[in-house]
Amino acid sequence: MGSSSIDEKILIRRSDTLIADGNYEEAIFYLDMILMEKPDDEEALSMKGLAFCLKGETDRGLDILEEALSIDPFSKKVLIIFADACLHSSMPEKSLEILDRAISYYPDDDGFLMLKATILGAMKRNVMDSYLN
Repeated sequence: MGSSSIDEKILIRRSDTLIADGNYEEAIFYLDMILMEKPDDEEALSMKGLAFCLKGETDRGLDILEEALSIDPFSKKVLIIFADACLHSSMPEKSLEILDRAISYYPDDDGFLMLKATILGAMKRNVMDSYLN
């Protein structure tokens, strides 16, 4: 394994931590470093899309996520990040659409099934709450 592969893994982990901490601009900076070397890195692209969605630039983030998905339509990482970005962008229907696609590719993946059930449960609770208020 070459040092560039190690550096990429470090930058991906660092970016993931920065996104979790809300430091989206810094995460995008590190992800762009990866993408300068490997423009077709679907994981870095999808994380960049997520960062843009979380910082409120949803349209830009979704475009980047679509690009990542076009590189590898079957990537579990891209599919889960895409569904997560949609969910955080108050787009549960789009998140469910992405999860349905993922489930059609990986019908035995309990993670996709569990996330879908969680979203459906939350949507049902929101409907019930709106009727009660």
